[in-house]
Amino acid sequence: MADGLIFPSSEWFDNYQEKVNNSEEYAEKSAGWGVDFNGDFIFKMTDMPLDEIDVDAMPEHLQDELDQYVSEGASGHTGQTFVGLEDGECTDAYLIESEDEVDNGFKLTGTYENWVELTKGNIGAVDGMMSGKFELDGDMQKILQYSDAATLLTECATEVDTVFAHEEY
Repeated sequence: MADGLIFPSSEWFDNYQEKVNNSEEYAEKSAGWGVDFNGDFIFKMTDMPLDEIDVDAMPEHLQDELDQYVSEGASGHTGQTFVGLEDGECTDAYLIESEDEVDNGFKLTGTYENWVELTKGNIGAVDGMMSGKFELDGDMQKILQYSDAATLLTECATEVDTVFAHEEY
């Protein structure tokens, strides 16, 4: 059994939400975010390496999440997460089947490999967007205005005790 939370999974995002909400610095730097505009995000992960993972070796609840939340299409296996952000708080963080089921103001899309690097702290959120490793749908000026908060969101991700599915299985 993995020592840590499998990324990506519901448990991982629950813990991520907790880390964000326990960060006083994030609350301070992101005050006003999502007030008078939709600050909620979809994090979209493409090219998930499911063909290289022993899915049968995963705990059943993780297999069920893959079945429910990961689709196969032009960008390979793709998974998406809704992350609600408003006025210094992460209001929600959960896996979604389709972007149509949530109302969001922003979408951040990257490959599984780039999300892993972001979660490890090897790529910053803003640097990732500027370098083309991540594609942003939404107001880039707002992101730059709150770049310290975006950096702190990435730091919170690095604080989750993480095991990556492709390394474990």
